[in-house]
Amino acid sequence: MSIFEDSLDHYAANNKLTDHNIYYKIIFSIVTLIINLFANSPIVPFFIFVICSALIIWRAGIPAKFYATFMSVPTGFAIITVIFMAFFFGTGQHIWNLGIFGWGITADGLNRGILILFKVLGGVSSLAFLILTTPVNRVFTVFNDLHIPPEFTDLAILMYRYIFLFLDVVSTMYNSQKTRLGYNSYMSWMHCLAQLAGQVFIRTWEQGEISYKALASRGYNGRLNMIGTGESIHDISLKEWVLLIVFEILVIYFIYVTGSINVVPYLIPV
Repeated sequence: MSIFEDSLDHYAANNKLTDHNIYYKIIFSIVTLIINLFANSPIVPFFIFVICSALIIWRAGIPAKFYATFMSVPTGFAIITVIFMAFFFGTGQHIWNLGIFGWGITADGLNRGILILFKVLGGVSSLAFLILTTPVNRVFTVFNDLHIPPEFTDLAILMYRYIFLFLDVVSTMYNSQKTRLGYNSYMSWMHCLAQLAGQVFIRTWEQGEISYKALASRGYNGRLNMIGTGESIHDISLKEWVLLIVFEILVIYFIYVTGSINVVPYLIPV
C-alpha cells in the first residue's frame, strides 16, 4: 500500500506541531510561498527549502524517509523541466552541443531550469509544512472563517476523502493483476492498464451513488457540518508574530541581495 494512503493523515495528526495554531501555520506557509515566487535566483528558494525541511523533520518530527518520498514526485517533474529548459528554452551560445539538429544546452536555459527546480522545492516544502503538520479537517474548518462558499468546502472534503479511497482501490486491483502475471510484457501492460482504468471508472460511479444514499439516509441536506476547533488568529502570541515577520523580512532582504545570481556563468562572446 502506498505511503500516501497509509501514512499522510497519520503523520499530520501525530506530530509535534499538530496542536499548534492552524492560522499561524497557514500564514507562514502562504506568505512564504508567495515570496518564493518573486525570487530571481535559486539561492532564496533553496534557503526556504532548507528551513521548511528542517521544521518538518526536526521540529515536527516527521520521518526524513517519508518526507523524502513525499517530495520525490514534484522533484522528479521539476528535474524533467530542467532538462527541457536547458535544451529548448535558452538563448545564447551552447555550453554543450549534442551535434544533432543543432540541439545543445545553453547557460540561459540551464539557469532558468535550475531556478524553476528550486522554486518548486521551496514552494512545495512551504506547503508541505502545512500539509504534513495539520490534519485536513482542521484546514477545512478555516474555510468557514474565510467565508468561502460552503459548496466549495463540501466538494473539497469529498474529493479529499475519495482520492485516498480510490488510491486504495487502484492499489488493490493493481496488486491483484500483478499476482496473475499481469504487466509482464508490453501488450499485457496495455491490456491490464485498460482494464484497471475501466474498473476504476465503474467503481467510482458506483461509489458515488452509494455515498449519496449513505449521506441522504443520515439527513444530508446539501451541507456537510464540521465542528470547529475554537482556534483564532488572535491566539497567536506576540513572540510568534515577531518571529514570523522577522523571518519573512529576512527572506525578502535575501531576494534583494541575491538579485539574479545564476548558478551557471554565461559565456562571453569573443
